[in-house]
Amino acid sequence: MGHRTATTSTTRRLLAITAVACTAAATAITAGPASASTEAPVEIPAAAPPAAFLDEPALPGADGWTFSEAFSRTSGTARYDDGALLWTDWLFDDTGDGSLTYADEAAHANGSDVFRAGVGAKGRSSSWRVDFTTLADADLPIAVWALDTDADPETGTSRWPGDAGVTSPGSEAFLIVSSRGVRLETAAGQQRDLTRLGATLTVDEEAKSFVAEIPRSLLRINGVWNVRLATGVADESGFGFAAAPQRSDMRVYNAAFRTDMQEGERLPGTAMATSWNNGAQSRALADGDLTPFALPLDWRRIARGEVEDEPLRTGFSTRWFVSSVDLGPGVHPEVRQPLGQPPTADPRVYGRVQPYLVYVPSTYDPSHPAPVSILLHGGGGNHNGFRGAQEDELFGPVCEDRGSVCVSPLGRGDGTWYINEAELDVWEVWNRAAQTYALDGTQTVVAGHSMGGVGATRFATNYPAAFAGVGIVSGAGYRTAGGARDDAQDPLRVENLANMAVYMDAGTEDIAEGNTRSWGAAFEAAAVPHRVHYYEGATHGHFQWLGWREFAEHIDGAEIERTPSRIAYRWDPAEQRDSLGLTMDNAYWVSELTPRDADDRWSRIEARSGALDTVLDEPVVTSETRTYGDYETEVRQLVRQPVGTREPAQELDLALVNVGTATVDLDEAGLTGAVTVRVTTDGESELRLRRGDTERIERVEAGAHVLTVQLP
Repeated sequence: MGHRTATTSTTRRLLAITAVACTAAATAITAGPASASTEAPVEIPAAAPPAAFLDEPALPGADGWTFSEAFSRTSGTARYDDGALLWTDWLFDDTGDGSLTYADEAAHANGSDVFRAGVGAKGRSSSWRVDFTTLADADLPIAVWALDTDADPETGTSRWPGDAGVTSPGSEAFLIVSSRGVRLETAAGQQRDLTRLGATLTVDEEAKSFVAEIPRSLLRINGVWNVRLATGVADESGFGFAAAPQRSDMRVYNAAFRTDMQEGERLPGTAMATSWNNGAQSRALADGDLTPFALPLDWRRIARGEVEDEPLRTGFSTRWFVSSVDLGPGVHPEVRQPLGQPPTADPRVYGRVQPYLVYVPSTYDPSHPAPVSILLHGGGGNHNGFRGAQEDELFGPVCEDRGSVCVSPLGRGDGTWYINEAELDVWEVWNRAAQTYALDGTQTVVAGHSMGGVGATRFATNYPAAFAGVGIVSGAGYRTAGGARDDAQDPLRVENLANMAVYMDAGTEDIAEGNTRSWGAAFEAAAVPHRVHYYEGATHGHFQWLGWREFAEHIDGAEIERTPSRIAYRWDPAEQRDSLGLTMDNAYWVSELTPRDADDRWSRIEARSGALDTVLDEPVVTSETRTYGDYETEVRQLVRQPVGTREPAQELDLALVNVGTATVDLDEAGLTGAVTVRVTTDGESELRLRRGDTERIERVEAGAHVLTVQLP
């Protein structure tokens, strides 16, 4: 840990890596889902896996901090809360001018990233808190507060201490904090070691926090200040900045107090890692200028104990949540500036706190739950992957025009294919959004580009009853939880999508065209309704923005079909990840599915309710050429055309392949009275036929069987 002064206290705790969530209250204020009536739709359908319903773990409170822990969940925002001013910073943005990396492996490529900061006052002292996203080595980071105590840029000094290599106007003093203690340096360069004079520093390694408590006799507080905060790597003394490998003149890795207005867009920069809401920081630190990033600190509002609501805005916000799993400290170094699709599907963003992007339409009204759109970024991207110069081509039609709350998860990195912990990340983002916004989960759609399209296919095929529609945008294909890609049998999964709105597209100059045509042929062979567009001349990269308006038109108004007359559900038993809450065990009114042999390639159930299957139809495929913008487009569509009707019948047909157990909800299947059940199975199976609170269990051997079931 390194040396410390006698007045520095240190809290040592073991960071637990957990695979399940503890039941605890969230640490931030949230505006819980409001509804107009008790008949409001569910935020998350019951058909979603357990991962979607895990309670959010609580972050540990910081030792030495006696104020509120209710920091805003929105990055780039602050709130006063009962004697403290609480700031929430951006995650994984500690790259200085966009180029800085860490020489010390103990940084885990994230060693001086400000997560949150707080200032409080009580009695005879003030408290100054910095939380780091990663704190594997408490001796590594240094945090410096610049104090403009008269809010006058013409007084004080502009030059920061400790060879920081940055300037900002008007600082009368600087508060320097590291694991070695707390130092106050005046504009004239006079230094005082506050820990020797009565200040205390608490380093809490579990909370990843530095908290300095300073007597008013050492730091007088009153009026309105402007404060700035910058972090970097501490030098050997602990009170100066060490040089980064890339440059020695400017040594700041992270500048706090950049608002959501300043960092609310994705800025271009081929030589800078600017996709982590750090474009404004990168531009400012390239010139060593921290002037734009200051936070007004009103000691009068702190003294009055004012309490502000959490900032919740329409439009774009970047929010954070606490994951059920902690994969260790930091990030993979290459996740900052990926060179394209990573060679691994492993997570590359590890910690317990994860970000996501949310877009809230201007028409959002908590009394009217909004449809949900889950948008999955492609390989080499992150939660901001769809931001950019043409972002309105996506967020306009998909989110704003449809009145849909859209969320874009990070998915634990830039190349995870949304499997395992990355899949959990998506379900948890949906869960956390549902704790904040009024959502209509019955109108949820999932869509993605490239790797995100493969991910969307995964979610929709494995959990069909949880989604109203799917958009596979230049990304047809499948990747298993074990990492296998595009098995020849994967397109057989399309039968699972027969009861939702399906949209696919690709370009004729697109690497995804071949897969898209193969999956399109599989849809037609299975007679599953869908729509697919092939844009003449479009390349893979165009689909960051191309085709999303057509997707939005196709899925607009779609709702989950709760009681389809026919169900076909195929799953791979090897995909189960019970420890992560990722279980594939239901499809509409069939549930509690288990494989007979977990080592077999497939399990499959086909079910038909005679009570619901009253419309005779046949598949009709059409093909035409349309023009969308500058693109001539081949449009193929399959619909099920009604050709007649039949009388309802109290009969149930089941065909089972490698199914050990299955439960049928007769009420949801519309079956009443005595029901004739026809079953074919390739081995021993246990059927549970349920009506209300009554259940009948039938065990059948391989072969065909006819049963008559009468339940009250």
